[in-house]
Amino acid sequence: MKRKICLILTLVMVMLALSACGKMGGGKAADASPSQPQSTEQMEEKKVSGIINQMGDYLVLLTGDGEYQVMDYGKGVSADGFEEGDSVEITYTGELGVEGSNPVITAISKAK
Repeated sequence: MKRKICLILTLVMVMLALSACGKMGGGKAADASPSQPQSTEQMEEKKVSGIINQMGDYLVLLTGDGEYQVMDYGKGVSADGFEEGDSVEITYTGELGVEGSNPVITAISKAK
């Protein structure tokens, strides 16, 4: 008898938990629509010049303002042929200085 009661209570608790999770998912869909303009905004390409400070899985650029910017490499972009200390011009998408979201390099060339 105790086993049946425990089983029924467990099933009821699981059903309540699952129904609560289902309601939370609906809120996320509504929040996703305002972020769409940001994603198109991030696709806008911008340029920045600076000196390569560090290279690896990502690139650290020292800009003319004296700020260090961490940038990720985009698809097909490579820093081959460049060395730390080289002056470069970088085309990127995203925003500089936003923590938790690194700009993505779309093109890199030696500065003139």
